[in-house]
This record gives sequence, structure tokens and C-alpha cells, in this order.
Amino acid sequence: MSDKNWPITTEIPVLWGDMDSFGHVNNIIYLKWCETSRIEMFCEIWEIKGLRMEDIHKLNGIGPILANFNTNYRIPVVYPDTIYVKTRIKHIGNTSFGIEHQITSKNNGSNIVAEADSVVVMINYKTGEKFQIDDDNRKMLESFT
Repeated sequence: MSDKNWPITTEIPVLWGDMDSFGHVNNIIYLKWCETSRIEMFCEIWEIKGLRMEDIHKLNGIGPILANFNTNYRIPVVYPDTIYVKTRIKHIGNTSFGIEHQITSKNNGSNIVAEADSVVVMINYKTGEKFQIDDDNRKMLESFT
């Protein structure tokens, strides 16, 4: 496991319905697990209870949108199990930032079952244009690196 700081750890039960006909958790479920952890991190970064378009529009219309997602699968996960998604900001650019995830499971101990990373772009949902990450947002994002 990495000795770097992981500010978010999300615990998620593996569901029977997460399995596929190959007898392990389907690959798309990992994306959902990372999404759950990513949204949890966003709520903490911006001190909000949920990430809803309605709330973004009530404020200034500025919010995140997923631009890219990549996963490396290492160990198959099967039901029953509990997974742990560690999440942090990997890098911060001008209008986007990277997120990385490290996934382990109760049944696999400290072994990493998957790793993922993504790119999130900040946009103005009112205009559809990219939003230059300002100093306030940069400081909030930096606290989750």
C-alpha cells in the first residue's frame, strides 16, 4: 500500500448483483465504486451535502464534470466482501484536476485489487465553458492531495 496521504476512504459492500457470469464483480462496478468515493470527496471539498445540478445552478453555476476514467484491475473481487476506496487529488491544472483511487477489499487484506485515475474538468454549467480554477478552489483541492 502507498504511504502517501489518502484523505478519503469509502467503505462499500459488494452486492450479489455486482457479480457477472464469470463469477467475479463486473468491471463497470469499479467505476461506480470510484464515483461514490469521488462524490464523497467533492462534498467534503466544497462543504456540501450532495452534488446536485440544482445546487450548482443556485450558486455560481461552476462545478466538476468527469472527462476521463482509467482502471487497472489486479485481483478479482467476489461476493461477499467489502471494498475500501481510497481517494485523493493527484494533480491540479488550470481548468482540470486529476483524481486517483486505490481499491482494497476485506477478503484480500492489504492487497490492492484495483487502481484507477480520472480527470475532472471544472466548467460553468450556465455557459458550458471551462472554468479557470481560482485560488480559493485551488486551496480547497490542495487540501485533498
